[in-house]
Amino acid sequence: MNINNLPAGTRLRFFRGGAWNWTNLRLENSFATAANPLSFEAFGEGPRPLFNAPNIGSGAIDFGEYNNTSNDGGYVFRGLKFDGQGSSAHAFFLIHNLHHVTIDDCELTGFYIAIHAQARAPHSLRNIVIRNNQIVRNSGMGILGQLRDSLIEGNTFGGNNASGSGFDHGTYLSGADGVSGMSVTLRNNLYLRNSLINGVCTGGNMTFHGQMDGVLIEGNTIEQDAAAEGCWLMSITQGSTAAEWFRNFVVRGNTLVNGGNTVIAVQSAPGILIEDNRIFNTQTAYQTGIGVGSTEYQNGDVPDGNAIVRNNIGCYPTPGHQSVLVRVIAPDSTVTNNISYSGAAATATAAPCLR
Repeated sequence: MNINNLPAGTRLRFFRGGAWNWTNLRLENSFATAANPLSFEAFGEGPRPLFNAPNIGSGAIDFGEYNNTSNDGGYVFRGLKFDGQGSSAHAFFLIHNLHHVTIDDCELTGFYIAIHAQARAPHSLRNIVIRNNQIVRNSGMGILGQLRDSLIEGNTFGGNNASGSGFDHGTYLSGADGVSGMSVTLRNNLYLRNSLINGVCTGGNMTFHGQMDGVLIEGNTIEQDAAAEGCWLMSITQGSTAAEWFRNFVVRGNTLVNGGNTVIAVQSAPGILIEDNRIFNTQTAYQTGIGVGSTEYQNGDVPDGNAIVRNNIGCYPTPGHQSVLVRVIAPDSTVTNNISYSGAAATATAAPCLR
């Protein structure tokens, strides 16, 4: 069967409880559309259909050839499990000019990167929905890449970046050239114990670099048991030698537990809104909860300014010396009603620090 010749609206259904060995599948179906996608689905009762995909150099599923520029889109993956068994590069490799892909209620495990999304100007990866998945125990990253007009919602990112490297993250999103990294929402995701060495977080969790615009980060929980200084739970920062900026960012209603030196780190994000977040730290080391601004803007990085940081709370049962909830050095910023609690008032059983 040539999957790329199947008509629009075709549904390929796999028995729950079944298991198959999987080799690379290259999808480029010109008949599939957003309204009538080509779907890969589970049916019946029991565990997700399992596709064992070891020793695959590219992706278990590649969306077209590398450097593909065809206008390709209209795919749904729902209720499946892909296991790279510790030896494969990617579960999904989203390449260049691709649109309307939904990955829903799947488990992606045992790869280096679960979802690798690589855009290239003038094309963009757009209308990508990654929702309600278990993206766990991948040796590098859960998601890496550039998206546009896309949604990442309700996923669990757990136990990724097994080396604890500062270069790998639970999710690492970026953008460039005015075609990628725009209009992206991350909502209600759980990041649980990523980037660990011996139970201590030493690397990244939710990270943004590059040139991005119009990003909403809302209702996520990022949690560690313990963290070294370099464990930043949310990093919206300069990270390359090219010009960087983060415009029209909103960070709202997130819960962050046991980060390192800085929990939410922000640079080159003029006008960012950071509100109604809750930061918990049961450790005794020094910590800045929310840090906004930089003293260096090189290579065309956009300066900070006009940030709004309001209504955030920090709960520090035993705060390290000179720990602070909010530290803003961006000019013309508004910082209001951010409250720190310590001692008994900051324990997990006491309001407003109740968890």
